[in-house]
Amino acid sequence: MAKLKIIVHPLFFVFGIYFALTGKVFSFILTVLSALVHEFGHFIASERCGYKLDKIVLMPYGAVISGNHSPFKYTDEIYVSLAGPIINYLIVIIFTALWWFFPETYAFTDYVVLVNLSLATINLLPCYPLDGGRVLLATLCLYFSRKISLLICKIIGLIFSLCLLGLFIYSCFNGVNISLLFFSLFILFGVFTKPNTSSYIRIFSQFSLSQYKKGVEVKKVAILQSAKLKTLCKVVGSKPCEIDLINDKGVVIRRLNPIEAQKLLSLGNLYETIEKNVKSIK
Repeated sequence: MAKLKIIVHPLFFVFGIYFALTGKVFSFILTVLSALVHEFGHFIASERCGYKLDKIVLMPYGAVISGNHSPFKYTDEIYVSLAGPIINYLIVIIFTALWWFFPETYAFTDYVVLVNLSLATINLLPCYPLDGGRVLLATLCLYFSRKISLLICKIIGLIFSLCLLGLFIYSCFNGVNISLLFFSLFILFGVFTKPNTSSYIRIFSQFSLSQYKKGVEVKKVAILQSAKLKTLCKVVGSKPCEIDLINDKGVVIRRLNPIEAQKLLSLGNLYETIEKNVKSIK
């Protein structure tokens, strides 16, 4: 089974050194934890789409995921990209609500709220590879070619990067804000980085048949044959299963053994009906 790779970008180390030198190690740890929670949102969303991520790149302003645009639909790309910021916003809402009932916790949780609010808001900026940039790219690809969409995103990212660099230079005369420089370099890096450096992996395609030698627990699933394969993936996950296909009257018309089920889940088109997939992969 493919393992998730967690890669730390060089800018992240620079960011960590900066926090250490300024005596903000605890703040840095909270930032890292919030970034990982952010990624947890992406993970949950991608698995609900029938995929797993193969790589996470830990960045100063969160963590970056990327995926192949085919056969992964752009609408799903938008859904997965928004999941991370939504998790951060939920944390903000929960802790803010907590202050109403336990005001004394404010002194210990105010930075948690600040970090998660910042991560969510910053990641929604329309700059690749931030989540907002991915949403913008996927949305543009629904109407334009991918090449044109990428060009538009790169231009927007370059403009944002130059503006942030200008703000950093301005801050040098009014109290240096080093974060602006980091953020500017981060976005500039995204502008000149080739997209899709990692990919979405089909959940079931990574299950090895050799595991049957040791004996495995098989999950039993019943589903309408008219349902999309993507729906089945959400239910099954990565476990071996036996599938009963039923018609609109609730009658079982076919039973797929674990080997047949794995073939369906590994090779089928997630956006087609199960019935059509079963016919096409015979």
